[in-house]
Amino acid sequence: MRLWIHFVKDAPVRFLSHLDLMRAWQRAIRRARLPVLYSAGFNPHPKMSFASALPVGVISDAEYLDIQFERTLSDIELECLAATVPQGMTIVSQRTVPPETPALMSLVFASEWRVPLSQSEQLAAAEHISLLLASESVPVLRRGKKGDKTVDIRPLVLRLEITDSNELFMLLCSGGDGGVKPREILNLLRLEHKEFCLCKTGAYLKAGDFLQSPDNVVLKGKEVMFNAEKDCYKL
Repeated sequence: MRLWIHFVKDAPVRFLSHLDLMRAWQRAIRRARLPVLYSAGFNPHPKMSFASALPVGVISDAEYLDIQFERTLSDIELECLAATVPQGMTIVSQRTVPPETPALMSLVFASEWRVPLSQSEQLAAAEHISLLLASESVPVLRRGKKGDKTVDIRPLVLRLEITDSNELFMLLCSGGDGGVKPREILNLLRLEHKEFCLCKTGAYLKAGDFLQSPDNVVLKGKEVMFNAEKDCYKL
């Protein structure tokens, strides 16, 4: 049995690293006595991975765990798992996934982020947002182990606006060098100090000309298809 588990990472665990979060899930699964599937070879490890890595210190309403079990789990076992995850982590939902579906990590195309802004921050950010969206190119310098390189992130910013609820809304392509870090956008908008106010509110897969959450897409074998009955973004 393979599951995609949608969970919340809230304030009590916001400073857990990617590795620490994985260990927390492994402990919860052991406490719930669930038969997680292990890889073969000399160093077997649980077949589980996150859809994406969340920056340390950031909370999220849209984290996903891709995990495989030796057999189908009962409702009671799933309830037991929900009861054993640490405080600050809440399971929202889970769905069964065909075994041949590609890894969720490889399917995530974009992420949605929100940041609350004061009135003065909104006024200052609005001008920078207009300039960014009007630009044909937005080069950003990234430093890595292999040296520095410049990446044009403008094509990767799908939506950027201040909402009626006084929040900065960002819909950004995600995933390695093909994505935008929300921190990069905050820096460009002179909102570096708001990094720890970030909340990830959505993760989206690409289904044709649409973006839809892992909860809502239609899965058929290796294909990810648009579900017309669920919420989506049009690309």
